[in-house]
Amino acid sequence: MSIYKTLKGRATTPAAGFTMIELLIIILIIGIFSAIVTPSWLMFINNQRLKASLDRAYWAMELAHSNAKRDKISWQASFKEVGENVQIAVHPADISPAQVPASQWKNLEPQIKIDPDETTVLQVNENNEQKTNGTIRRVMFNHRGCPVSRSDHDCTLTSIRAKGTLTLYHPNLRNSQRCIIISTLLGHKRTSKRQSTRNENQRYCY
Repeated sequence: MSIYKTLKGRATTPAAGFTMIELLIIILIIGIFSAIVTPSWLMFINNQRLKASLDRAYWAMELAHSNAKRDKISWQASFKEVGENVQIAVHPADISPAQVPASQWKNLEPQIKIDPDETTVLQVNENNEQKTNGTIRRVMFNHRGCPVSRSDHDCTLTSIRAKGTLTLYHPNLRNSQRCIIISTLLGHKRTSKRQSTRNENQRYCY
């Protein structure tokens, strides 16, 4: 075969690859698939963030509870919202939140919020004083591990308010409230989520 025929044969062979129409079809399919999958994926991620945050808050309370019984002094878990984050710190009750070093405040997952309508644990200010407009939520345990509203309270002075509920939610998840309930005078805790109906206290997380 001559060189001329070889070059002529190559020139008439179709070029490999996709045409413009095929590329547009592929892009369209990818776009449709992404539109379907992305919301479900984001919902999954946000649910995982909420669950992880609830677990961290639960174990912060557990740590305060065990430290109080170990050291025979009152300990507390403090929760506050700073910008877009909820931060937690575990510290002795005689140390106010204002005295806790910034490095000891740990962020929960991004975008997680404290639900003020479903949260009943005590509100305090930076000096650990009970205030209805306090920016910090506090769960305190005395030397015997009982939930108390003041560090010098004995277990017999434990009130329903000292037990209380901490409720977290994600703003992009509808009816997503998850809560930690201090359910007994001995400081036992359990987790729950938003129910379909309110309880006798007109709350959904119980």
